[in-house]
Amino acid sequence: MRTVSISLVCASLLAFPAVTYGQKAVILVRHAELQGAAMAEPKNLPLSDAGDARAKRLISILKDSDIGAIYVTDFVRTNKTGEPLARELKKDLTIVPKGDPQELVERLRKNNGTDTVLLVGHSDTLPGLLKALGHPADIKIEAQDYSNMFVVIPKKEGAPTFLRLRY
Repeated sequence: MRTVSISLVCASLLAFPAVTYGQKAVILVRHAELQGAAMAEPKNLPLSDAGDARAKRLISILKDSDIGAIYVTDFVRTNKTGEPLARELKKDLTIVPKGDPQELVERLRKNNGTDTVLLVGHSDTLPGLLKALGHPADIKIEAQDYSNMFVVIPKKEGAPTFLRLRY
């Protein structure tokens, strides 16, 4: 039921491009749950079984959202979170370094300026990306919270339309 309601919200928001300009929407999620591996290199931490299941849920939620590009960081966990949807949509993952949020937002606007984009990030990068996309409030993501889905729809004037959903 939750998947259906999130899909309906996303689809209905994306159905009204006349009120937006340029980019249709940026959908941001944190990578899915990690497998506990204390000695592993942080960039190479894999997803747990729960993380794999969450990544697969993105297919049913976003497959009909007209995703034009999927951006992930150069970490295994973001790649593995975006891969199931990318396979389903027959899209390549665009791998970017974990870095400056404003630089990434400028890249999204330049390379995918009229698309709906999925961005898979981290608890410490998503707040800065949301700010760079024009969301005026500070966002905090708890360390053990992997369920956030943010939808940002730019507007010609003022702050973008913003939704914080759970999946």
